[in-house]
Amino acid sequence: MSALHNSRARRATLGAWTLLGLALLAWPFLVARSAAVVSLIALAVLLLPLGGFWRSQVRTLRWAPMTLAPALTLALTELIANPAARGPATLTLALVLIAFTADIAWLRVAAARH
Repeated sequence: MSALHNSRARRATLGAWTLLGLALLAWPFLVARSAAVVSLIALAVLLLPLGGFWRSQVRTLRWAPMTLAPALTLALTELIANPAARGPATLTLALVLIAFTADIAWLRVAAARH
């Protein structure tokens, strides 16, 4: 049963990371140029743990939530300071929280197996 939970948690995390990456990739088409540059930097940081995710390394699951910080900062800043970007910022913020939750869920299941 734990293998099934591990598989589900892995798929949820990879799906959340993918959706967040796509949302960050869409920022240059939706907001001002300065926020677009920051979103691409956040996307680059978000790609760092993908290799460990594919190899299901527990160590990667422990530090991966830190890579969400740039996207979280971008979303909160734009949500507060830029009324025109509230839609994309809200979506990005929701996806950051989902990605964080999925990562923690996978970490709990994977750590229980080791």
